[in-house]
Amino acid sequence: MFMDAHIRLMIAILALTGILTVGAIGFVLIEKVDIGEAAYMTLITVSTVGFGEQWDLSSAGKLWTSLIIMVGVLVVTMVFASVQAMIVGGEIRTVLGRRKLKDRIGRLREHFIVCGYGRMGKLISHGLRSRGKSVVVIDDDPERTVKVGEDGMEYVLGDATDEASLQAAGIERAAAVVSVLRNDPQNVYVTLTAAGMRSDVTIMARAEYPASEQKLIKAGASQVICPQTIGATRMLNLLVRPSLAHVVDIVAADTDWELDEFPIAKGSALAGQTLSALDLRRRIEATVFALRQANGELKLSPNPDTCLEVGDILIVIGPAGVTEALARIDSDRS
Repeated sequence: MFMDAHIRLMIAILALTGILTVGAIGFVLIEKVDIGEAAYMTLITVSTVGFGEQWDLSSAGKLWTSLIIMVGVLVVTMVFASVQAMIVGGEIRTVLGRRKLKDRIGRLREHFIVCGYGRMGKLISHGLRSRGKSVVVIDDDPERTVKVGEDGMEYVLGDATDEASLQAAGIERAAAVVSVLRNDPQNVYVTLTAAGMRSDVTIMARAEYPASEQKLIKAGASQVICPQTIGATRMLNLLVRPSLAHVVDIVAADTDWELDEFPIAKGSALAGQTLSALDLRRRIEATVFALRQANGELKLSPNPDTCLEVGDILIVIGPAGVTEALARIDSDRS
């Protein structure tokens, strides 16, 4: 362990400091020289550089010098052995690696913090990463965090319910926090902690049981997902609306079609344009499925004469890369 090697090195350094101090004091008392000469004599004796005696030593002085050499060589050997153990064991590399990891997280902006790298956490993290999003995973299992690193994502080894872990993950700069820990109480604690640290951050939490959904909402979750409810709804749709469920599967999967959203940001050239004027079906084969207006109102199959405003979100369906195509139209009009 790094701490064991660190302690061994500190003990060796303290012992070396002690032999240098005691050695110098001994020369002052035995040889009646000033402290500067005594310290220099002790240093070259311990280091065995071979500069020779700085004055004619008395018999007692020679005996003291011999004792310093024997003890000093032992202590110096301990120091070098401890340093070598740290290097060979990879512990220095580990510390430097953690520092680099901290620096990389510190440079992230609008990233996603995923609390828990279990089955759901892994799927969510990989899904976000495949869509070009930055992800920081918080997990208290060292083996899982090693896997996160191998998967090319940043991580914090720690308890996600702890403010320090969320702080280390950069919650003050994050786009959202996703809590998918083992049980509902843990997800409630994460939600409470995250909401307390930053009231405006989006928090999505998993509810193992439907009864926990309201608790998570009260704790500050923006959205709550209950796999049991989603699973039951999915099975029901397959039973009574199989064709619709199949279409949803095609759109949701990584196929040639996408259902995605495109926000009308400040400065966008699309603001002030009507849907009919954009003519997205002809230009990029996209259909505006819905429009969430800046005031929060959702319009399904909006009227072609609807004028877009800053803060609106277009929900479109079209060929893969439809949002990139929309971004190009936006930049062409700028």
